[in-house]
Amino acid sequence: MKCLTKRLVVVAVPAGDALLRGPWNDLPGDLLGLVLGHIPCAAGRARVRSVCSSWRNAAAIQRPPRPLPMLVFSRFGFVSFSSFSPVMVIADAEFTRIPLHEDESLRWVGSFDEWLVGTRPGSVCKDAHSHCFLVNAFSRETIQLPRPSAFRLSHCICKTLPIVNTTGSGDIIIQEHEYSVCFRKVVLSGSPSSGSMCTVAAISQCILALWHPGMTSWCVCRSFWFDDSADIAFYQGRIYMAMVSTYFPHILSIMFFQLEEVDGRVMVSYVERCVTQTLPPVEGCAVNEFHIVEWRGKLLLIVMYANHVWVENRKIGIYALDFSTNPCSLTEINNLDGDCLFISSRSSKSFPACQYDGAKGDFVYFVSSFRQQTIGVHHSFDILVFNVRDATTAVFPVLVPGDNSDPFMDNLLWLFPPK
Repeated sequence: MKCLTKRLVVVAVPAGDALLRGPWNDLPGDLLGLVLGHIPCAAGRARVRSVCSSWRNAAAIQRPPRPLPMLVFSRFGFVSFSSFSPVMVIADAEFTRIPLHEDESLRWVGSFDEWLVGTRPGSVCKDAHSHCFLVNAFSRETIQLPRPSAFRLSHCICKTLPIVNTTGSGDIIIQEHEYSVCFRKVVLSGSPSSGSMCTVAAISQCILALWHPGMTSWCVCRSFWFDDSADIAFYQGRIYMAMVSTYFPHILSIMFFQLEEVDGRVMVSYVERCVTQTLPPVEGCAVNEFHIVEWRGKLLLIVMYANHVWVENRKIGIYALDFSTNPCSLTEINNLDGDCLFISSRSSKSFPACQYDGAKGDFVYFVSSFRQQTIGVHHSFDILVFNVRDATTAVFPVLVPGDNSDPFMDNLLWLFPPK
């Protein structure tokens, strides 16, 4: 199998602007662009930009290929792919880290570009988050989000919307006070750097919570029709929620949420179940994991089937959803046009492997919570690599840095820096 190399390199970024003395300070911008193009590791590029102000300014106008995705560990550690290679070289894996935060209770629940979404559990109720924030992994810029705690239903605006194509409904609650939830996954419509253009959507049990800049509390859409294992994604200006029933594990249900802005608040204006379909059955297996991700203007559903006894993956199906038909059609695909998909329970995205010389695409990289191990004092997890073209898989164990002790898989996610 040809795929990404598993050599992982992280470089610490010096604090402040370390001014460079001597002729290197005047390195031509185009030459610096060539240098950055040969450093696929985002942390390495960040270190180049931090050398001095002239290098930082020159790097800002260069257009090298985007850096390779990074893995973020629970305890403020980063690991980066350093290159593409026909073979994954496990023996050459190297771990260092960029310290980001010293709070061991912090959990990552989402990402967008170089931004991470962090939460902390409440001191009284561990099942509710007391803080939620956005942080830039490189500049350390932080944006505080409303605190999802202090359960109150007074002083709120509430309305009920029907869920079209069902007999159910959703309660839309805009509160002056925070709502008590424990966010499982958070997605963003755009970079927080874009200001008011960014909408934040978070899911918890039976809850979809919304926020954008200027709001002092979350808008909460609550319905018992929302499954606790649901996955969400922004697609064509809407939020799509995919669910597979616990009792009927082959029945796929997808809802979409239309958003509107009212008096400076973003809220749900329309909910519709647009897909109810039976997934292709796999003998002796049930749906183990499922994810939705946008790829080249399409919404993809990735389904992992496993047997009932050993939770061993037997099949991975990738299906393109076509919303132009009624009902929506589900078409299995066997190539990604040279792209790769990086999937985790907290963040997923497609990546253009074709930007790198010699890179091979049509692979899906999974970080699975079912594939963590503890042997003695050592922790490890598996990256499952799926070749879309020939439907083969390979598993590569990754040793976890010593300061990322259990539990570390609950919030391990992919980060996709743009530069």
